[in-house]
Amino acid sequence: MRLLCITLGGLLATTACAQPLSTQLLHFFQQREPNYAATLSLDLPTATRSLPCSQPQLQLPSNSRRWGPLTLTARCGKQVTVLRVVVKVIGTYYQSRQRIEQGASITAQQIMPKIGRLDTLPRASWLTPPPLPLIALQTIPAGKILTKNQFRQPWVIKQGETVPITFSGRGFHITGRAVALDNAGINQTIRIRLATGQRLTARLNDQHELIVQ
Repeated sequence: MRLLCITLGGLLATTACAQPLSTQLLHFFQQREPNYAATLSLDLPTATRSLPCSQPQLQLPSNSRRWGPLTLTARCGKQVTVLRVVVKVIGTYYQSRQRIEQGASITAQQIMPKIGRLDTLPRASWLTPPPLPLIALQTIPAGKILTKNQFRQPWVIKQGETVPITFSGRGFHITGRAVALDNAGINQTIRIRLATGQRLTARLNDQHELIVQ
């Protein structure tokens, strides 16, 4: 039957060839999250498993979360059905190995990877190794799941400093100096004030250069 479906798939569509909705949904989310496809599963309420067509067009809202309880639509021609699913994912996240004091610069020895359900974690949890060094914005107990809002980058530029800047555009680079109006870390945007009093914004790149574009 599978061979027949492949051979005739370009000519006709039959109910026998169509995959169950649960399988279509699983493939949809696996394509959306290829790095977690092997550990991704979902729950689909029984009441939503029947649709008026065998191959609906599935779509998530543009601001949808990655996983957990999600709502998406299944379109069959002009008819749209709202589906509610729970996407479950197993993967690596990070937590504190020991207590981290507020204001401390954390080290690799203070954090550790864990494997578990990513869909149950707080938002903005670290799913990749945190880019050390980082400064703790709060005291973090041992065994706490690490989230991005618990830390900031070390300041490379501090408010009030006079800093070199580069004006960059198509075919030109002009250097100068300005006063920093904010603190800034790598890849952050900062406000600056020129000697003329004009205020601009610049981005601090990984070479510690302030670029005005």
